[in-house]
Amino acid sequence: MSRLLSFALAVLLFASAALAQTARDGRLLVTVVDQTGAVIAGATVTVVGQDEANRAPLVPSVKTSDQGVAAVPGLKLGRYTVQAEFPGFQVGLAKEVRVRVGDNKQTVSLAIEKLQDEVTVSQGAQEAASDRRGPTFGSALTREQIEALSDDPAEAQRQLQDMAGGGAVLRVDSFEGGQLPPKSQIKSIHVTRDGFAAENHNAGGVFIDIITQPGVGPIRGGMNARLRDGSLSARSPFAAVKGPERTQDYGAFFGGSLINQKSSFQVYANGNTSFDTPILTVALPGGTQSQTLGLRTPRTYASLFGQLDYALTPDQTLRIGYNQTSSKSSNLGIGAFDYPERAYSSENATHFLRLQEAGPIGRRFFLNSRFVLNISDSSSRSDLEAPTIRVTDAFTQGGQQIAGGRHFKIFNLASDLDYVRGVHSLRTGVLFDGGFFRTDDSSNYLGTYTFTGLDAYAAGQPASYTRRIGDPAIDYFNLRTNLYVQDDIRVRRNLTLSPGLRYEAESKPGDFNNFGPRFGVTWSPFKSGRTTLRGSTGIFYDWLNGGTYEQTLRVDGFHQQDVNITNPTFPDPGVINSTLPADRYLLGSDYHLPRTFRMSAGVDQTLWPRVRVGMLYTYARAEGLLRGTNLNAPVGGLRPDPTFANVIETVSDAESRQHSLGFNFNAGVLPVPIATGPIVDWKRFYFSGVYTLGSVRNNTAGDLALAPTGNQSDEWGPAGNDIRHRFNLSMTSQVLKNSTFGLNLNATSGAPYTIRTGLDDNGDLVFNDRPVGVDRNSARGQGQFNLNGYFQYTFLIGKRTSTLPPGIIVRNNNGQFAVEQFQFDNTKYRLTFYANAQNITNHQNYIGYSGVMTSPFFGQATAVQGMRKIDVGINFNF
Repeated sequence: MSRLLSFALAVLLFASAALAQTARDGRLLVTVVDQTGAVIAGATVTVVGQDEANRAPLVPSVKTSDQGVAAVPGLKLGRYTVQAEFPGFQVGLAKEVRVRVGDNKQTVSLAIEKLQDEVTVSQGAQEAASDRRGPTFGSALTREQIEALSDDPAEAQRQLQDMAGGGAVLRVDSFEGGQLPPKSQIKSIHVTRDGFAAENHNAGGVFIDIITQPGVGPIRGGMNARLRDGSLSARSPFAAVKGPERTQDYGAFFGGSLINQKSSFQVYANGNTSFDTPILTVALPGGTQSQTLGLRTPRTYASLFGQLDYALTPDQTLRIGYNQTSSKSSNLGIGAFDYPERAYSSENATHFLRLQEAGPIGRRFFLNSRFVLNISDSSSRSDLEAPTIRVTDAFTQGGQQIAGGRHFKIFNLASDLDYVRGVHSLRTGVLFDGGFFRTDDSSNYLGTYTFTGLDAYAAGQPASYTRRIGDPAIDYFNLRTNLYVQDDIRVRRNLTLSPGLRYEAESKPGDFNNFGPRFGVTWSPFKSGRTTLRGSTGIFYDWLNGGTYEQTLRVDGFHQQDVNITNPTFPDPGVINSTLPADRYLLGSDYHLPRTFRMSAGVDQTLWPRVRVGMLYTYARAEGLLRGTNLNAPVGGLRPDPTFANVIETVSDAESRQHSLGFNFNAGVLPVPIATGPIVDWKRFYFSGVYTLGSVRNNTAGDLALAPTGNQSDEWGPAGNDIRHRFNLSMTSQVLKNSTFGLNLNATSGAPYTIRTGLDDNGDLVFNDRPVGVDRNSARGQGQFNLNGYFQYTFLIGKRTSTLPPGIIVRNNNGQFAVEQFQFDNTKYRLTFYANAQNITNHQNYIGYSGVMTSPFFGQATAVQGMRKIDVGINFNF
């Protein structure tokens, strides 16, 4: 007891001494800004005492928060020198800064770095090049490049996706899936490649991270309108007459400070109305025909987004956002093989609530916590309630048989904590992603006749009749959990090791043993810092597809049944009830999350100050992929269990192998020795390009897909996304003052498809049989080619009360490169007219190749996508 009292007394004395010491200390709040007053996040702030009493102990360096503020607590009273550093800027110094009791505020302004600064800080360049989170293996857009993006948000987002090489995940202020904000609200854009670290769920993901900067200066806003009229669109080669089409977009945004340096807001409103005309391509007993249908497919969309930022303390900021979207479409599901009677309509309403709290904690921690609530309701309805008649890859008639909808409430809670000490840069985080799902959507409730060809249709001899009966309503809860920890260890100035571990679990169907170690090495071998080498390896897991789980939950043979009758009578199949043999779907008892082992090696090389090239090779081996196996396949024409038809169970034993070799380059400014003037500057060109050579092979066609032969070894073949060659080249020019011109070229090799007999050769009533000796996905369609462009011209009116952050230009002077500073037009109003063109050359990109041997379209394309379209628009900002 006496020891316990002594310990408590010691704690109280220590706390009293600490409080007394704190009461006599001061805290310094350093705000780092550029020359225009825009805050700089991630700057390094170092505080050194000038008096004898405060020179020791040394105060560790601190990073500025997203608000550009670095908090340095526990300083003895007296005078200090404050130093701030950030790549691309000169070092900022503030001398004779006096610290008194309580909070003391100081602002340090950084100027753009000159060429001589780059030479003298080569050691720092080498250190930055070996930083795993640094600029290598990615690209950061300059303010000038951001300004060169189209004023049309949809076109700007497409440009960013093209720069990243396609398939990149867009993240706005750490939130995935957000819409692109107006350019004036964007603070920075960074494209990250080779996302191997433990903080990432996806294997080798590419991310486009956008950071907004609301609340800077007075109220700002703008309005945008875009029009695409069918008179400027090209005709499809499958239609003799071009049908009408139109797209109208409109939007507005407002934002700015509510309370100076305390609170700000943003409001976006967007809407879209559009329609196009489907093209019917069918084969009938009298021959094939293509025609433009005499009806339109109208769509409407509306979105409202609002966000409020509030500084809870000088270090911590709370961000609250709300987003509401609604959409409605009619005459969907028609065209290609489907007659107009197959039309259906759909409606959707979604509500998003976003909360974010971020800022430093003490001198060494930074916390970023986020919460998202997504409430969504959707419903669909067929225009005609009637059975379906399908002649495989020839035509489809009858009702669409779609009814009901989906309703869910999804939440996402995530928090990341950074800690920097010495050579360690630790990050740990947790993420909970779950939701309540309720759905009563139903399909094929009136039945479908399937004919193997036109001859069978003419003879009135369908091969099968299927119909789904029972109660379609299901509801369930699912929770996905992620935990991770990683460390970037600065072994030497030019060498960083990045070990990490990620844990993932999913409650449905229940898999809790998924540990994914990750490791990476980033090395900059030369003092210039222009060369970076990287190698990484790790294990990644994937989630169970929600549609697969719902299929096994709903069509289990008891809740709902898929009645499947061979050689039925037509047009009346007779009495359909639950006593007939029916298909059922099961989730295998051995199910576990698919696992991918991934390794990569690459090099990133800076050729000139703003010209960078890179190469990255990746190999990925996935195990535990899902496929279907038939537990009740016919043997000698008879089912082992005659009370059921097919009993399809998912099995976690499929695999895939992927090889990818990618090359990319980014030239911020093309340094060409051509004369310039006040109106024309031939040196303001920006280039980026990505080429990928890849191969993806697997032995599964889907989570519930069956192998026609019943032998899984026969299924090895190219995956559906096995596109061997992908190429993208983007060019943006600001040669003419106040104008921007851009071109983007996309080219890919053909996608694979499977040759099928069109018959049920094995008697399982699944029409996926292939000819003997023919592999899955052995045929390929035509390659794709698109050349897109845009042009915009801006009228500058009046003077702005605040300026955009400055940029830099690389000038060529007889082979010697120099960095020069420039400012953007300091205008109050900006009126921009723009035009976007898709597929300028009107190249015919054919799709929809038929692999069914009984189809008149066998081996042919049945549609074309992306014919030339031209948009015009206007944007007004103030």
